[in-house]
Amino acid sequence: MNCALALRMLDGYIDDELDAATAAEMTGHLAACPACAGLHAQRVAVRTALRAASLREVAPPGLRKAIVREIEKSAPPRHPARTVRWWQALALGASTALMGVLGGWWLAQPRLLETFPDFAVAQHVASLTPAGPRIDVASSDRHEVRPWFQGRLEFAPMVRDLSAQGFDLLGARVDRVGNRQAVAVVYRLHNHNISVFSWRGTSDVANTATEATIRGFNVVTWGDRDMEFAAVADTDSAELRRFVAAYRAP
Repeated sequence: MNCALALRMLDGYIDDELDAATAAEMTGHLAACPACAGLHAQRVAVRTALRAASLREVAPPGLRKAIVREIEKSAPPRHPARTVRWWQALALGASTALMGVLGGWWLAQPRLLETFPDFAVAQHVASLTPAGPRIDVASSDRHEVRPWFQGRLEFAPMVRDLSAQGFDLLGARVDRVGNRQAVAVVYRLHNHNISVFSWRGTSDVANTATEATIRGFNVVTWGDRDMEFAAVADTDSAELRRFVAAYRAP
């Protein structure tokens, strides 16, 4: 485990949220790395101090009466109750049941609530650390990066050498986009990191590129045979289009 991954896992380690194997790796890393051990000690001290401090404030005695008084002032005037006919009650119950069914169906559609570009941006942001982007295999040689995924994925990722176009290959990592297992290949243009996510799709035809801006990040998505791609960066849209064109070039 390197320092970048340890920093990403530190809060989960402190809160006992990691699996046993990852927790054991963290324990070993903290024992061997004074810098990460110092950060661990600082965060544990902050948590201990917050738990020990008395942060509860007692409300003044007249607060409840003042709130009740304001509620009574803003309450609408009461009207005599009307008799509800049986057919009105039946219609109301049916409409409520229908809305419940539609609401349940809506919540069961994850693609409607958050699209793959949204997921890609979220994973790109989560990978950024003060020490640099999270990378499982760090190398500028695509012949070292691509073979590393053998046995770890059900597909072969596309790793391109784009140094001639000004995009330096930093490495790659195993990632997820929504509920799909994915690969994130990381490049750098000047001081900007570009993550290219790829995952197995459902179509066998090439799709034209689609651009979007999400949470301040530019995203380009496209499909190529049975694979889906999303390139995410905080570069301007023209530079990201130039990168995607170079990445997709035969």
